[in-house]
Amino acid sequence: MMFRWEPDMVRFMRDASSYGGYHAELAARTAAFLPKDAHVCDAGCGLGFLSAALAPLCRRVTALDISENALAVAREILAPLPNAAVVCADMETYVPDKPFDAMVFCFFGRTEEILRFARSACRGRVIVIKKNWTHHRFTLEKKPLLHSTLPEMERFLAGLHIPFESEALTIEFGQPLRSEADAVRFFQLYSRDEHPETIAFADIQSRLQRRDDPVFPLYLPERKRLGIVAFDTGSIPDEIKPYMKEEPL
Repeated sequence: MMFRWEPDMVRFMRDASSYGGYHAELAARTAAFLPKDAHVCDAGCGLGFLSAALAPLCRRVTALDISENALAVAREILAPLPNAAVVCADMETYVPDKPFDAMVFCFFGRTEEILRFARSACRGRVIVIKKNWTHHRFTLEKKPLLHSTLPEMERFLAGLHIPFESEALTIEFGQPLRSEADAVRFFQLYSRDEHPETIAFADIQSRLQRRDDPVFPLYLPERKRLGIVAFDTGSIPDEIKPYMKEEPL
């Protein structure tokens, strides 16, 4: 199912990305795994913030996504960068004119999908950025993540005998908020509670910091724990089957 970028989600992401250095730091850590002078595909690029941060660190970046809604923002962000391009396509059917030197999958795709996409579109390095936390971050009840995590991918690759490198890292990526109403709206959008529409400011205020900032008087701190996994497309087997069922952490 295609992720739907609601207008408020776009607004919150714009605010968060411009407020701190998350994408610049993530791009720098990612670039350490990339080949030199590479044409990199940011697969499932969303709004394009990571693509923009990667552009100065490689020869060329192609920001690829199926959502025209997201790519409208990506085109705006990437327009000033001469070595960046935006492509609207479905990875299930997309075949580039020439294979990419590397592909980056940031919180995009299940492991078997990533392996299949990368094998068909890339001739070199695959970098996958996965969640390295155990529970949903903006949910009032404690709910575990069931998939798309770093340990899950490491187990999957090991089960397929694919050699890989991995690195765990933590980067601050908090959410600046313009008002109490915005804080409530943010949690309602990203909560996995049964009835997120009932969330009130009293439920979340203990998690927020007040700041002397006329634009963003509230801040939701978030030390985002991530994992980077890197491997070569040449090690991906011809037949990709899940070697184990997903299981909760």
